[in-house]
Amino acid sequence: MLQGRANELPDFKVFSTVFFYCVTIIALPVLTFFGSKAILFDGILKLDMISSNVYSAISAIVALHIALAMFIIRAYSETDKEKPSKRD
Repeated sequence: MLQGRANELPDFKVFSTVFFYCVTIIALPVLTFFGSKAILFDGILKLDMISSNVYSAISAIVALHIALAMFIIRAYSETDKEKPSKRD
């Protein structure tokens, strides 16, 4: 019984990590688009609607790439930790 729970803990950790990055990849660009549009481009810079939408879309794309890079770095570093070191 304890062995089953020990196997579930790493699975839950993997699930929670993947779930966190999925939510981040979905929510961060949306929040960046609307937040930068309302606060920065419409509010502070007072750009016209088309320019505001274009710059907000660009900022959302940058945010998406940052989130994807964080996920890839995390996934790559996890595989490095799991590899056993070779001893000669």
